[in-house]
Amino acid sequence: MTVSTHSTAWVNDQLDLYNYAKTIGDSAWQQAILELLQHKDEYIDKEAAQILLNELWHMFDLVNSKMLQLFHQMHNTLEQDQQEELREKVWRLKLQRIEITRMIRSI
Repeated sequence: MTVSTHSTAWVNDQLDLYNYAKTIGDSAWQQAILELLQHKDEYIDKEAAQILLNELWHMFDLVNSKMLQLFHQMHNTLEQDQQEELREKVWRLKLQRIEITRMIRSI
């Protein structure tokens, strides 16, 4: 789910709750929902950061998985040329993992 889709759904849910609160005559609940909606940008920013963080962790896990596959291939390969090619791939993945880690830490 994209941030835009998520934020739209959240606002729509809050408006539905507001209308329900109005229907049952719960003005305190209506007021609480209005206050929540007034701070929707903060909520959406926080949710966007969480979605990005989850995506980055997923990417991190994929890179680790690829690295493990390459290590297994290196272990099972006797040819020097192939091992060197696999080492280079592992090195590029390590650099990618470092960049993902930097991005995770910046959130």
